[in-house]
Amino acid sequence: MNLREIIMDAIKFPISDTRKFLIFCALIILMSLSTILPSYGVKNDTLSIILSLVTLIVLFVVLGYSVEVIKSGTDGENTLPDFDYVKQFVIGIKALILDIIYFIIPTVIVIIVASATGLISSFTKIVYISIDAIANDANNLTAIMGTVPKPIMNTFTNSLTVTLIVAIILFIIFSLMSFTGLVRFAKFGSGTEGLRFREILKDMSKVGLIKIIVTLIVIYIIALALAVVIGLIGLIPYIGVFIGIFVGVPFVLLFLYRAIGLLYADAY
Repeated sequence: MNLREIIMDAIKFPISDTRKFLIFCALIILMSLSTILPSYGVKNDTLSIILSLVTLIVLFVVLGYSVEVIKSGTDGENTLPDFDYVKQFVIGIKALILDIIYFIIPTVIVIIVASATGLISSFTKIVYISIDAIANDANNLTAIMGTVPKPIMNTFTNSLTVTLIVAIILFIIFSLMSFTGLVRFAKFGSGTEGLRFREILKDMSKVGLIKIIVTLIVIYIIALALAVVIGLIGLIPYIGVFIGIFVGVPFVLLFLYRAIGLLYADAY
């Protein structure tokens, strides 16, 4: 599918089954009660604990359902998936674990780079020198930084630059791999499939790296525009927040995950 077809399909998809869409909307409202009710002055410690637990449980269900929406896109299905709350709760937990793994890998690499380039050691030295400077009555940032030896500051700035460049590159690479891994998980129902890096790279190659990047940028711009509209609706006194969350947020989520599924359909 080309970009236009993906966008048009994803926009129509949330309302392909009104009943299921309303159920999904109800789940989003239920998930949001722990933050909405206190804003209206409803405050109770016991209720807050209960709602927090409800939020966590429903969050996993929503995440699991979103994964199945991705699968519907890769499989070419034209209506919203059926609800199976227990199954989707388990899928949601697995999807979260998969996301955490994709976050841990670049984080560990960045920490190693920061250590190897001297960022951590130079930062530690700057902190200790700054503490000593404050203890000796240095009372502004310029005075404090003036006490840091130039070689240490040079090491810090150079290593910070290198570490940031590596972090940005890794973020882009692992974000793309994370999207593809999530799609593989949705398609095959196995967390292991979401971590098969060689197959992930093959899938990305089949779809086309440029197409993936451009499509993701476009769908997130559209989602951002929709979020702005939701924010404006939320300004309506009393009912605005509920309308925005009940209709707007579910629509955006379904649009995003459907578009991601359709994007990778060519890989399978």
